[in-house]
Amino acid sequence: MGSQTTFMIICLIISAVIMVGIFVKSRHFFRCLFLSSLSGIGSLFAVNVLSQMTGIVLGINGITLAVSALGGIPSVIAMLAARYFMLR
Repeated sequence: MGSQTTFMIICLIISAVIMVGIFVKSRHFFRCLFLSSLSGIGSLFAVNVLSQMTGIVLGINGITLAVSALGGIPSVIAMLAARYFMLR
C-alpha cells in the first residue's frame, strides 16, 4: 500500500469518527446521517462539474459514491486532498 493510500485511509477514518460523534450528540442520528449523505453526494457531483476549472478530477463510481455518502463533505475534501497530493 502506498503512502497516498495510507494517508487517504487515515483521513477517512478520522472524518468518519468525527461525523459519528456529531450525529450521536445531535440526538437525530438518522436525519443527520441522511442530510450528510445528501450533502456529500452533492459535493462530489459539484467537484466533478467544476473539475474543468480546478484540474482535479474525482471519478464518480461506486467507491467514491459510498465514501461521500458515508462521510459527507469531509470525506470528499479528504479525497480531494489525497488526489491533489498524488498529482504533485
